[in-house]
Amino acid sequence: MHTRLLYQPPDERAAFALADALGRAGADVVLGAWSADADGAPDQEAVVVLLWSAAWDRTLREPVLSSAFVPVRLDDTPLPSVLAGLRHVRLAQGWGRVSDEAAAMVVRLGFPALVPPLPVRGNPTESTLVISDFGPLGLFATCPRCGGSSERLRPYVTVDHQYDRALRLVICGACDWQDGCEL
Repeated sequence: MHTRLLYQPPDERAAFALADALGRAGADVVLGAWSADADGAPDQEAVVVLLWSAAWDRTLREPVLSSAFVPVRLDDTPLPSVLAGLRHVRLAQGWGRVSDEAAAMVVRLGFPALVPPLPVRGNPTESTLVISDFGPLGLFATCPRCGGSSERLRPYVTVDHQYDRALRLVICGACDWQDGCEL
């Protein structure tokens, strides 16, 4: 599973973390910083994973979709129009941690015939574009209660002073549904 991981220089640490996780998921990863003259397609056998964030230089030309692209969003920066309709993974925990499940989902999106489906919370459909990774809370396609896009889900960390414990939560901005686990 040949994979080319493209990123902006400010996202280099995130790229290394994602490359490591993709390697654990079985991908053969080649890292490369995106440049104005990059064509985005090393060959027809490879999948291009494009790490997207606010660090993206808007003056660079948009990638040409000449091979399979899998966008991975580090933050809420919208994808460019050429990538907006592609299924992609949003790292809701940020770039510091990439779960093995999220890496497997990236591989799954790039090589759907090779990797079995992963458990995703919510109700994914063919029209689901965004899978959000909330680390130990799992991958979400939609809100389990209201069915809203995983884009409406947000990570949250809080302290339960009564029981002296830290909690990691995922909260839906549409219906206030939440789930959590101890840190």
